[in-house]
Amino acid sequence: MSTTSTHDDPGTPELAARRRFLKRAGLAAMAGGLLAGAGWMVLKRGANLWQVQHERTLMATSVSITCLAEDREAAAYAIDAAFAHMAMVAAELTRFDAASPLSRLNRDGHLHIVPPHLHAVLREARSISGLTDGAFDATVLPELRYFETLRGVHGLDAGERAAIAQRDRVVDYHGLMLGATGVRFEKPDMAVTLDGIAKGYVVDQGIATLSAAGIEYAIVDAGGDTRTICGSDPSRHWNVGIIDPQDVGRIAAVVQVRNAALSTSGNYRVFFSTDRRLFHIVDPHAGGSPQAYSSVTVVAERSVMADGLSTGTFSMPLPQLAALMQAHEHQWLVFSRTGDRRWRSRDLPLVAGKAELA
Repeated sequence: MSTTSTHDDPGTPELAARRRFLKRAGLAAMAGGLLAGAGWMVLKRGANLWQVQHERTLMATSVSITCLAEDREAAAYAIDAAFAHMAMVAAELTRFDAASPLSRLNRDGHLHIVPPHLHAVLREARSISGLTDGAFDATVLPELRYFETLRGVHGLDAGERAAIAQRDRVVDYHGLMLGATGVRFEKPDMAVTLDGIAKGYVVDQGIATLSAAGIEYAIVDAGGDTRTICGSDPSRHWNVGIIDPQDVGRIAAVVQVRNAALSTSGNYRVFFSTDRRLFHIVDPHAGGSPQAYSSVTVVAERSVMADGLSTGTFSMPLPQLAALMQAHEHQWLVFSRTGDRRWRSRDLPLVAGKAELA
């Protein structure tokens, strides 16, 4: 894997400035202090161990990368490379840029040549759709676009429900015809959103870049989508907090994550109706938004899988969700819509918070 960045040139002002910052940070940390600036944080964690962290805005959310390494400059280079690669991949997958390949697919109904990362994510989306019997479906964009026009309504009236049902006719992942090099829609008016899976894929790409640079201990956190690497020491892990859907200012649970990914989907960030029953997750089978849960967290080997499953299982009854997760050896944590009940898988490494076994 390769990335292109002006930071690779040792003579650039950006690299010189970063080296000066890291040198100052190292001196401050050795004195027992912590120095942060321009999104960077460097902290001495032990005799030969540095914590290097950088935070940027990507995919309309705050993304942070933290590495533990003996060489703080090497960690900074790896973080820069990861962000550069993640930004390139995200640009290929967004639906919000009219010039992106995904926007062209939605506009034209086909692409003769699909860029590699878009092809990979469309393939992952179809696979997760099959696993979830269509509870995850990337072709829900016509419904989601209509939801976005309803901002501020209190609830859905008969006319709005009929409009949703009309758009539901073209929601069908089977109609996403993905070939070896191209893709097309089987029906007119179909459109794809990768909002429920792309961020996880981008996080995976960040981790791959860090690993290729020799980083053994790292965490990439992209606002609900997290993946960690922890080396070969089985005692090492990262603790990841799960937001309380009823009070987003507090952490309701903490899960140990080791060489794995954790993704949380919730109904507490984006609402289209004032009664909060219409939000950014679409139930492909029933139309509208699913109402059983306020938060679904999935732990899986890869972030793209955890992201897609946390989105898709939001529309599943609890027994079906639990059976699917068990069949594929994924761990999970679910909060009821009212927040008064929580359920989890038996082997979820929960270190804080409580939930019933399901």
